[in-house]
Amino acid sequence: MPPNRILFVYNPEKAGAEEVARAGADWCRGRGVPARITSRQNFSAEEVDLVVAIGGDGTLLRAAAVIYPRQVPILGVHMGSLGFLAACEAGGIREALELVLDDRVEVESRMRLELKGRGGTALNEVAVLGPPDSRLTEVRVWSDDEPVMGIAGDGVLIATPTGASAYALACGGPVVHPHADCLLVVPVAPHRLDVRPVILPKGTRIRLEALYPAEVWLDGDRAARLSGGEGIWIGVAPAATLLVRLPGEEPFFSRLRHKLGGGFGH
Repeated sequence: MPPNRILFVYNPEKAGAEEVARAGADWCRGRGVPARITSRQNFSAEEVDLVVAIGGDGTLLRAAAVIYPRQVPILGVHMGSLGFLAACEAGGIREALELVLDDRVEVESRMRLELKGRGGTALNEVAVLGPPDSRLTEVRVWSDDEPVMGIAGDGVLIATPTGASAYALACGGPVVHPHADCLLVVPVAPHRLDVRPVILPKGTRIRLEALYPAEVWLDGDRAARLSGGEGIWIGVAPAATLLVRLPGEEPFFSRLRHKLGGGFGH
């Protein structure tokens, strides 16, 4: 169903992002659709049917976190370096909005992770990392009640299939299609060569215990500090993030080759 109220969220640190947001909102109003704009730094997405996130993937991740648990579709507009989650470039925003208003788009559901009992969710990954003064920590990982691994190093990531092509990939994690139903455990700079990434079923409850002080990060935002011996539980969040996909977009592996190149072939 086409949206009746649209919010444009822009990254003020991206040159031209505010102008793109204003032009998009003016175009929507010209079509009779109420629209407003806001910086990603402080906003509310109440009473909107569509969010247009203008910037890089960080802007989309921020918008998705603010929206949660409401399942409002997000149209990502790329003005960053990679823009892996975006549906279009800034120059194609009017065409994208036309497709949205004409109900000629698809909406994908992407799982989120949740810190059980603590609140806070992530679309890409939950990271448990050593504190800034040392970067070193040691983390034990359980799958439900079964020990999986112990990691001495910079830390560990628990990633979704969406996040598999982000921080997790840079840390040596596997390429995972975003529609797969699984969770990833990816060590960050482990001190042992035999500590490898692990893929777990979607329904797994993952327990992490920090043997030394550590910090918990949700999609790049620091969420909590852990004392030595303190643990957290991570599982799939009750609500998903909805991403707008346009007709004719590059399929997943083509996008990997286009954005990342190199080892993903020709």
